[in-house]
Amino acid sequence: MRFHRILCLLLCLILTAGLLTGCGSGGASFTWRVDRVPANLDPQIAQESPERIAVTNLYRGLTRIDENGEAVLDCAESYTVSEDGLTYTFTLKDNLAYTKLKKHEKEYPLTSADFVFGMERVFREETASPYRDLYSNLKGADGNGALGVSAPDERTVVYQLDTPDPAFLEKLAQPGAMPCNEEFFEHSAGAYGLSAATTLANGYFYLYNWNENGLFLRRSASGSLITSLRIVLDTTAQATPTPEPASGTSVAQNQTPATGAAAVAAGDVTAAIDEASAAGNLPSIAYTATTWALVFNCEDKQLASQNVRLALGASAAGVEQLPTGFSTADGLIPPAIQVNGSGYRDAVGSQMPAVGDVKELCRAGLNEAGLQQFSGIQVLYPEGADYQALIEQVSQQWQKDLGAFSAYFTLKAVPLDELESTVASGDYQIALLPFSPSSSDSVAFLQQFTEGALTSWESASFDSQVKQLAGQLNTPADQIALAEQTLLAGGAISPLWYQDQALVMAQGVDHVVFDPFGPVLDLTWATYTGG
Repeated sequence: MRFHRILCLLLCLILTAGLLTGCGSGGASFTWRVDRVPANLDPQIAQESPERIAVTNLYRGLTRIDENGEAVLDCAESYTVSEDGLTYTFTLKDNLAYTKLKKHEKEYPLTSADFVFGMERVFREETASPYRDLYSNLKGADGNGALGVSAPDERTVVYQLDTPDPAFLEKLAQPGAMPCNEEFFEHSAGAYGLSAATTLANGYFYLYNWNENGLFLRRSASGSLITSLRIVLDTTAQATPTPEPASGTSVAQNQTPATGAAAVAAGDVTAAIDEASAAGNLPSIAYTATTWALVFNCEDKQLASQNVRLALGASAAGVEQLPTGFSTADGLIPPAIQVNGSGYRDAVGSQMPAVGDVKELCRAGLNEAGLQQFSGIQVLYPEGADYQALIEQVSQQWQKDLGAFSAYFTLKAVPLDELESTVASGDYQIALLPFSPSSSDSVAFLQQFTEGALTSWESASFDSQVKQLAGQLNTPADQIALAEQTLLAGGAISPLWYQDQALVMAQGVDHVVFDPFGPVLDLTWATYTGG
């Protein structure tokens, strides 16, 4: 019997490609593929998607974001806000506790002091937390005076702000505000969150196993709730590609599905990101959070002129034969971004620069550089049939609009990760790239282009506008639009298309809280009612 129990356990650990199967926990499992297994489970520094998914399900904050995108109370049973909106006082629920794992030496109490210490860690220099800006409205966040978070007793947490922040409850649901026991943290001696023995979480799920193949979380069975989350390494990139099946046939179970939706339909994963149109009859959550744009290296003599870049961008925007799920862009910030509760793009409309005769504009720009036409221009683009078709159309559009000036640009396909690093290093001329925000912060999205990053285009005006925006709360959409307009008028980056995507899920899966900026999935309320 002992042998059979061990064998069962091993099978539960290695069958990471299963979709919704019981594995000793009496409930369904949820499998999610990642490019790399989470390396750190410290919520105060979790930034990339795998880590954020892990800590979101391993930890509970004072609040939590529900399916409607609203902040609801979680570890807090109640709260009050002062009349001036500057002081938030939370009362913790009774019987809160950390999950004690076998590798832990002792149990640690969970009190209000842990929420204080967690926030203090965000502002320690050695933490290098990505959440410093998010909580910069706390008193003392600038280093002048004590930080505005305190614990008058074991069940009370008080936050003091410099200015009112209507989004403060939502911010407290983010990983940076999760609790951290100071005694446990100090005992971990610099290894906090790097192993099961040095991870102390308080979430709905607990850490069951963590190895080079994936991170495996569990919780006790309760009704139809999903009881296991498996964040597993995506090995399909290394697998040998298999031919697409003939029309009307299904993908064989021993083949690697070609798309995220196919992987879900084949039972390989529970959910995946794919084109919105690929969902078919599978449940899905659609969103548009990716902008495809041309980026130009402004240090290249042939591309140094603003007029040249604007001409090339405006001409490329004339491409009409777009793949399913692509639409013409009217700005760089994608439609999924909201500002003060409303869709940013709907609020501000198009911010694309007005460009006249592209041929004359290109001629004038080349003359500025002492050139008659382009020579030896190479355009990099991501590998993929759709992207090849798009960039070939762009090249044809340039030849049509710019005539002899454009000659024939060389097109080169590059793996996306290699392409991104090449552009970041500045070793390119023109590149076609997707831009997807890592958060819903439109200002943070614009910040990645300041100080000449990616394009070597420098603008004191743009940098100043973004810097001023970064210090504001409830920034008006028109002020963000002004910075976006300044950036696009420089021509160093030219938005071309938006791409619709979706979280595609298996039949019977419901109540997954999904944040496309990451992406991040929260299974707190997730259920499986299928057969």
